[in-house]
Amino acid sequence: MSEDQMERQLHKLREIGENHAKAKQDLSVMEYGRQILLAELMKEYMVQGEKTAAGQEREARADPRYKNHIQMLGVAISEEAKWAWEKKIVDINFERWKTEMINQTIEKKKYGA
Repeated sequence: MSEDQMERQLHKLREIGENHAKAKQDLSVMEYGRQILLAELMKEYMVQGEKTAAGQEREARADPRYKNHIQMLGVAISEEAKWAWEKKIVDINFERWKTEMINQTIEKKKYGA
């Protein structure tokens, strides 16, 4: 692998790493945000007269705002998984390249090149 190819691979890896980190950040915000939203909605339904915690939770989970948040959480999960897989592909390609380099070195030693 030439220096230019190596630099392109490293740039690609940095880009994938940044995108994966952003996706993990978004996922974390969405996961914790779900819990916060649920608590806020339960409080709202308590103020509206829902007496039991189970009833408040039922109404909160049925609320369109909560349903929308769950949809957005699904998108965040998908995005994080996509970038994790991209990162894995780069790792696999690097290991394959490394193995090829080792095999070439061994072959050169065997034939005295």
